[in-house]
Amino acid sequence: MDRPINEVLLPVSQIKAEVYTYYLRGEKKQIEAVMLESAEFVEDPETGKPKLKKVDTTYRAKMEDKAVLLAIKKLSDSSGVDLPIETKTLDELPDEDFKALQYALPAKQPKKK
Repeated sequence: MDRPINEVLLPVSQIKAEVYTYYLRGEKKQIEAVMLESAEFVEDPETGKPKLKKVDTTYRAKMEDKAVLLAIKKLSDSSGVDLPIETKTLDELPDEDFKALQYALPAKQPKKK
């Protein structure tokens, strides 16, 4: 499926990012799955219902990475060379550049009244 994109020039590294304007349903499910997979449940012996045992607290950073990675169509450096769209690339960005990418992420649609 062809989707519209926005172009974003990252302020520090001058990397050009092409970012989709919306997520596909499957992508939203992948992002939400990161949170669900970080939780461990056990059965409550009194009620028989699931009870939260523990949560991997790194899920938020993993969700952020997943959201950014899924939103990016293309990254290219100042000389036009394509960069890999992977967590390592995101981790090597200056914080200001990563924030610019986060700002460019597809926004939630306003709720209908």
